[in-house]
Amino acid sequence: MTIHDSNVREKLLQLGSQKRYNFTAEYARCGYKVTYRHGLDRDKLAPTIMFKNVKINNNLVTDHLWFNYTKGFAELGKLIVGDVISFNARVASYEKLGHKIDYKLERPTKVKLVSHKNGKDALPIPNTTKGKNELLGYIMLENKKFYQENNRPYYPWYVEKYKKFLDQRSSNTV
Repeated sequence: MTIHDSNVREKLLQLGSQKRYNFTAEYARCGYKVTYRHGLDRDKLAPTIMFKNVKINNNLVTDHLWFNYTKGFAELGKLIVGDVISFNARVASYEKLGHKIDYKLERPTKVKLVSHKNGKDALPIPNTTKGKNELLGYIMLENKKFYQENNRPYYPWYVEKYKKFLDQRSSNTV
């Protein structure tokens, strides 16, 4: 069955924004968005994370959603495509492409890993509170091939920050 985004997002609209709901979703990938450029010599980036097959009580409410890569998501560690998580969130509307109203989930809380594909604990990654640049480096490294093949910006500076994070972790565990 093909899911059309507008039809599925209607299910989010029907839930309304008055209360928080518990969702499950599958990890799909991570990325970044440009949040601010005015007056800067480079883009200001924000880490993002995408989930697919977002459900309530095993009923699909949308085929995919992007979130800010919050501390709660980062604390799960390195996710593998298909890992299932659960979280609470509230439905909100936003303006997409400057003219269309669409629906999203915001302020995810009580984020938990339901099942991890490799059966082991997820490897730690930087969290967004103390290690946003390092997290962006992790994202750059995870998506390097895709970014380079599609002429997307790839910033080695962030990757170096992530590599230093890994070096510090390994020297702290020895």
